[in-house]
Amino acid sequence: MVKYSGKSYPQSMYSRTGIRQRELCDLLELDYKAVAVSAKKLGLSTHAYLQQKTGWILKDELYYPPHTQLIN
Repeated sequence: MVKYSGKSYPQSMYSRTGIRQRELCDLLELDYKAVAVSAKKLGLSTHAYLQQKTGWILKDELYYPPHTQLIN
């Protein structure tokens, strides 16, 4: 299980296929537009901001749960 803000999400559900940025925001109940604004204020891309905020791993435009073993 992946935990975020006190909620748990099944890791196996996302570890093979990954999810897009908008899907990650929806899953974690993050406002997509607010994420973009916050990232811009910090001088980060939305990708970098989401990785720092959530711990999810970005590879080839898809996000994977923390601790996912990705093969290059």
